Amino acid sequence: MIHVPTPILAIMLLFPITEASEKARVEEQKKLEEQKAGKPEGVYHVKQTVGNACGTIGLLHAVLNNSDRMKLQDGKFFAKFLSETKQMDSEERAKALASNKDLEEEHEVVAKAGKTKATARAFANLHFISFVMVKDVLYELDGRKSQPIAHGATSRTSFVEDALKIVRKFVAFSPKDGRFSVIVLAPKKQTFQGGAAFGGDGGSLPSAERQQEVVGQLVEMGIPEDKAREALGRNGWSLARAVEYIYSQ
Repeated sequence: MIHVPTPILAIMLLFPITEASEKARVEEQKKLEEQKAGKPEGVYHVKQTVGNACGTIGLLHAVLNNSDRMKLQDGKFFAKFLSETKQMDSEERAKALASNKDLEEEHEVVAKAGKTKATARAFANLHFISFVMVKDVLYELDGRKSQPIAHGATSRTSFVEDALKIVRKFVAFSPKDGRFSVIVLAPKKQTFQGGAAFGGDGGSLPSAERQQEVVGQLVEMGIPEDKAREALGRNGWSLARAVEYIYSQ
């Protein structure tokens, strides 16, 4: 990540759901219940109750847990949704998201812009989660989990490496699977070379295989394939900037 602008505010991980990862999730939940662990205060978490919404929820977790470190545009989805749901619990936020008209309209616009059928089945069993720092603690945020998962103390200087240690644990569940990818929430930079995973301004065009992989990540988030390709092409095949481009339209 040497070419990614800093500071990195959040990390999103796309990973394949496997028998091993599911076993770990169940064991983790059981441990939380046995310990009667309370939900941490000041961490924004949304439960996932709608299928194929993990990408949207991952973005919410990444952005809204950094609302004090970045300016949300007034009148746009993120600012409005935070204002409406800040005092809600995870389940109430899930209901608000499911009935949110602004997001429904955004998805409708994107869907109508597509000209080909999205190949979501090719990317089945993939899931997005996010890692953020809140009050000097590293949290894993997953809409399929009952609450944020604390992974110990961190700092602005160690956040990325601390988060990647947890990412490596997910990779260990299926080390031969090549569908893992990381997206970061970071500042814009005009001289940006290389996206969170692929290409950037002036960068070489990724291989056809890598192009299909990054297109698939956007498809997994509910974005039609040709709309995903357009956004990536306009943004040097930078996944992070393509996501920002799509949701800013």
